[in-house]
Amino acid sequence: MTVPARESAALPKSELDPSQMADLDVYKILAGCIVPRPIGFMTTIARDGVVNAAPFSFFNMISHIPPLVGFSVARKPTGPKDTLTNVVDSGEFVVNIVNEEIVAAADVCSGLFAPEVDELALSGLTAVASSVVRAPRIAESPVNFECRLLQTVLFPGSPSTFIIGQVLRMHVRQNVLLAGHRIDHSALAAVGRMAGNSYCRTSDTFSLDHDTFTVLAQNGG
Repeated sequence: MTVPARESAALPKSELDPSQMADLDVYKILAGCIVPRPIGFMTTIARDGVVNAAPFSFFNMISHIPPLVGFSVARKPTGPKDTLTNVVDSGEFVVNIVNEEIVAAADVCSGLFAPEVDELALSGLTAVASSVVRAPRIAESPVNFECRLLQTVLFPGSPSTFIIGQVLRMHVRQNVLLAGHRIDHSALAAVGRMAGNSYCRTSDTFSLDHDTFTVLAQNGG
């Protein structure tokens, strides 16, 4: 099978050098083009027991053997974000999947609040005890992953720290979990982050036939 040539291949492109651009402009290109991005809604707990909740769209799964997830935390002007401080101090966190039901509440939690502020209480979401970590899960989220900190990675010249965690427990709402451990994406109703204030639903999906997949795999796709 051959992929037909497309007229779009001849359309002109602008070549941009990130090293010659303002940081915000680089962000606009990356965040605007790498879409949709999954949202990891992280809950952590501080040394004094205060719960912190914050969404991160620089988030994804890394491996399933062992099950690893990762997300990037940028510094705020006054220092490390509470999420980073709490993860490093406690060695654990919970990933809560954001769906259409809680996306507005998750957005409330994205503000820069003082460490003593409980974002879950502020947003109206419910904290419930986890099984093996101190950080709570969010009851309204359809899926929660309890994680142990595995590694932090500091990027040279970057204000961001990449956090890698190993998934210890997975909590999946029963109406989302199908036979054979497959996921009902219509019931999950996850949302993705686009750019700026834009989000997207995951209800508009399509499939490629098996022959197409096989050909792409044989060609290193």
